[in-house]
Amino acid sequence: MIRILGIVFSFLLLLVSNTDYMSTASAKQSQNVEIPVLLYHVVKPDPDPNNPYQFSLEEFEKHMAYLHENGYRTLTMKQYFNILDKKAAMPEKPILLTFDDNSNDFYPYVYPVLQKYGMKATQFTVSDWVNGSWNMTSNEILAVMENGIDIQNHSVSYPFLADLSREQQYEEINDTTTALKELTGRETNVFAYPYGNYNADTISILEELGFKGAFKVGGGLSTDQSDRYELPRIMILQNHTLDDFIRMVKTGY
Repeated sequence: MIRILGIVFSFLLLLVSNTDYMSTASAKQSQNVEIPVLLYHVVKPDPDPNNPYQFSLEEFEKHMAYLHENGYRTLTMKQYFNILDKKAAMPEKPILLTFDDNSNDFYPYVYPVLQKYGMKATQFTVSDWVNGSWNMTSNEILAVMENGIDIQNHSVSYPFLADLSREQQYEEINDTTTALKELTGRETNVFAYPYGNYNADTISILEELGFKGAFKVGGGLSTDQSDRYELPRIMILQNHTLDDFIRMVKTGY
C-alpha cells in the first residue's frame, strides 16, 4: 500500500512539473515582443549646431539616466535576436542601443556614460575607418569590446550599396567581416545599412553570408514579426528633446 501511494505521489509531482513547464513555454511563445532600437551617431560636449547627426553629451546622459531610473534593460545583440526568435524570455523593458560609424567621440564620451549606468551597446563599425583621423583606434575598439560593447559590420567604406554591383556589395560586406575578425577575433553576423540604403542584392548577400539580420533606419519598434533584414531603428537627432526621446522609446516614432 505504501509503495502504491509513493508511485501515485511521484506521478502527481511529475504531472505538476510538466504543467508548470508547459505553462512557462506557452507564455514565452505567446509573449508580445516589442523592443525599441536606438541609433546615435556622434555624441560630444560641443556638437556642431548645423549637423543634426551630432548630439549633446549632456542630453545623452539624460537619456541614459532616464532609461536607468525607469528600469530599462539594455541588450546585447545576441540577447536581442534570441528574444525576437522566442528563444529567450523578454525582460520587462528591453532596449537595444546602437551607435554608427566608430567615430572618435565614442571612447572618451559615450563609453564612460554607458559604464556609469551599467549599459550594453553595439557599435556598427566601418572597417576602413578604424584608426582614421576622426575615428576610434583599434585599441579603443578592443577595449570597449571587452566591456559590453558588440562590434558589428557597417561595410568597408560606407557607400550607397544600392548603387553598386552585386560583386561590389559582396566585397563591402564580406571584407569587413574578415577585417573585423582579424581585429577582434570574433565573427560579425549583424549588419547596418550605410545611409539606410540597400536593395534585393544586399539582402541576398547577407543571407548567403549567414548574417542573422540587418538594420535599416526608421520603422518603429522591433517585434517578433519584423523582417530580420529590415529591422527598424529609431534615429536620435540633435533637435530631439527629452520628451521626444521618451515618446520614441515607448512608441518607436
